[in-house]
Amino acid sequence: MGEEGDIDAVDYSAASFANIPEPAKEEKVKTDIPGLDSMIDGGFERKSVIIVSGAAGSGKTILSLQFLYNGATKYNEPGLYITFEEQKESVFKHMLNFGWNFAELEKERKIVFLEYPPHEVDRFISEGAVIEDMVRDYGIQRVVMDSITSFMLLYNDEYRRRQVFLKTMEILRKWGCTTLLTSEGMGTEDGEVKTRFGVEFLADGLLSIHTIKKSGVKEFALEVVKLRGAAHEMRMNLMKITPQGIEIYPSQPVFGGD
Repeated sequence: MGEEGDIDAVDYSAASFANIPEPAKEEKVKTDIPGLDSMIDGGFERKSVIIVSGAAGSGKTILSLQFLYNGATKYNEPGLYITFEEQKESVFKHMLNFGWNFAELEKERKIVFLEYPPHEVDRFISEGAVIEDMVRDYGIQRVVMDSITSFMLLYNDEYRRRQVFLKTMEILRKWGCTTLLTSEGMGTEDGEVKTRFGVEFLADGLLSIHTIKKSGVKEFALEVVKLRGAAHEMRMNLMKITPQGIEIYPSQPVFGGD
């Protein structure tokens, strides 16, 4: 206290704030996919769940596997690939076209590959705790589930379908990994993007791959529809499937321009 009735003097000078720590920033998980990290504020938030939507043949699976491959080879982040569609031998064979040797990564315990036929989604859910132990033992940090559409097609009842998806999301979030889910998706007449069963609101982010045919040639563009906690790119950017994998070109007009 100073003189009677005074309160302690408060120092509001710039120097007084010099030692105040900066607010902690969320850790980013880099995809290292050319052009993508710059669209998503440097990467995905760790432990987030992101849906990658698009039509068949648009590159959803390639993008997701590239995310796993880059994590394992460039950041020492082991990955888990769960498929309800493709067989392991087929995936490993086709990814060699991009120079990605998943068989070698599997031997090195940097990639785990789990196959579930679509009709065995209930088995996947029942084995969630077992897989969680494996996630911990292998130090898995990145997960891809390909695709959520295939197993949700099994349920005609909308309530049961949502129930299964909510349980799946609960399992994935419990593992504490950064997760990509592939899904069929489409654009609405008013320009909105929806996944096939409208489950995008349950995820932390939604990436949409748009496809258009121009002069008989398919072209692709990637749009970040939503991404919690990130100042993401708001426009669609040209995307190509190259011999090295997915590449995105922010400086080029979408669909070739006029």
